[in-house]
Amino acid sequence: MISTLEPRYVIPSRKQFTEVMVPQMYGEVKLQVKESLDSAECIALKCDGWTSRATESYITITSHHINEGWELVSHVLQTRALFESHTGTNIAQVLRAALEEWDLTDKDPAIVTDNASNMTIAAQLADMPRFRCFAHTLNLASQRALKLPAVSRLLGRVRRVTTFFRRSTVASHVLREKQALLSLPHHKLITDVATRWNSAHNMLERFLEQQPAIHAALLSTEVRKSEKEICTLTDSDIKTAEEVVATMKPMKVATLAVSEEGSPTLSIVAPLHAQLVHELQDKPSDSTFTRELKTTMCQDLNKRYLNEKEALYKASALDPRFKALPFLSEDEREDVYNGVTAEATRTKWALQQSTSRLQADPMEDSSPNPDQEDMPAASSSKTSKRCSLADLLGQTYAAGKIKNMLPQHTERNILSECFLIWGCPTNTCIWHLIIM
Repeated sequence: MISTLEPRYVIPSRKQFTEVMVPQMYGEVKLQVKESLDSAECIALKCDGWTSRATESYITITSHHINEGWELVSHVLQTRALFESHTGTNIAQVLRAALEEWDLTDKDPAIVTDNASNMTIAAQLADMPRFRCFAHTLNLASQRALKLPAVSRLLGRVRRVTTFFRRSTVASHVLREKQALLSLPHHKLITDVATRWNSAHNMLERFLEQQPAIHAALLSTEVRKSEKEICTLTDSDIKTAEEVVATMKPMKVATLAVSEEGSPTLSIVAPLHAQLVHELQDKPSDSTFTRELKTTMCQDLNKRYLNEKEALYKASALDPRFKALPFLSEDEREDVYNGVTAEATRTKWALQQSTSRLQADPMEDSSPNPDQEDMPAASSSKTSKRCSLADLLGQTYAAGKIKNMLPQHTERNILSECFLIWGCPTNTCIWHLIIM
């Protein structure tokens, strides 16, 4: 085609692409990423190990920081093959190499990983503050509930039915006819995926929606001719499915909330964690099965974040949506406010010392004064749309209501000190706002 369009044009060879053009593009992009990272005062990293379809192991490291325009900037720094065993020592070596390659050692980065023990060891060996991925935490708690014998048995029966309709053209046609006859939505049945717990919830939810059509289709003569072993669920199975869907609904909403957030931060972890634990408390109307489900998930959630509570609470106190900390007791709130105020005071003192040094040396470039900066640009935020996070947290998420809930004697101090922190990116608290 190129020869016909322009016979004089010589198409670059494969060697030209692989040895010249692609490396040149890589160098240009890497330089841009390096400049972006150099301009950041604090960096947060995310590290994840995964396996390709060719069963090759990789480690991907992603960076996050807030730029001068108060926008969350993310860069995938590297994806490296890890042929050795995924031990904490080997992963720590990859992390240290990445820090040195991108000159991030002096920025004291924090890191977010899954809950695996090798990641915990790797962060310790690399001497990096480490936080657990909240979405992975929700997945672990939900998977424990799905492995209960009654739930596992139910999922197996539903999976068998949905798989049958997916592979049988006759059954699928009959199902569509029954959907139209019963005025049900023309939705396809969903089969769960082992690595995503919410797909099991979606499968049960869709099955319950289409239960009348499924029952009618399985009893039809056309379907019975090709498959006689498929049976509809019993009334007991339907009741169990309804309880599973209703009980695990908050976990699904929370998973969607942290997945859909455009700028997910550490500040949402503590409110969501507390709200889920509250939702999973037993009620007098709960059945024995529902209580077992709730207990299983609640026990798994309660054992997470025991060592990170202080950082989680500080991050929430710095977020206008959660600064009232309604999920804590009065004494716990007071301790958090005092801690934030003390850290802000230390930041203010360090800033004053820095200003004094600059005044003593007029030849040095003057840094912008936070008091003279455009504070509305740092503190203003776009009006949040109604989302799953707001639905789950309710008033905790409403910033307008939170202000009235904040104790009067702390509002003056906390707000002023928080604005000081936001206006001073050199403070170590800033990574509380950008980590997830």
